[in-house]
Amino acid sequence: MPPMKRPAQHPQLTSLPLDSVARRWGLSRRNIRELLQTGQLPFEQVRGQLRVPLAAVQKYEASCGPEI
Repeated sequence: MPPMKRPAQHPQLTSLPLDSVARRWGLSRRNIRELLQTGQLPFEQVRGQLRVPLAAVQKYEASCGPEI
C-alpha cells in the first residue's frame, strides 16, 4: 500500500480574517490595518480578503504579553 499523502492545509485554517484578529484582541479593524501598514503584523491575501497568519498572531501575542 503506498503511503498516504497528507492533505494540503487550507489557507483559512492557518490564517485569520482581520475581523477575527480585531475581536480576539479587543481592537478595531482600523487598528489591525495600521499594524499591517506599519509592517508590525504580516498578512496574506486569500481570495481577495486580507488575512493574518495564525502563527503571526500567536507570535505577536507572545511578544506583547498580557497587554493584548
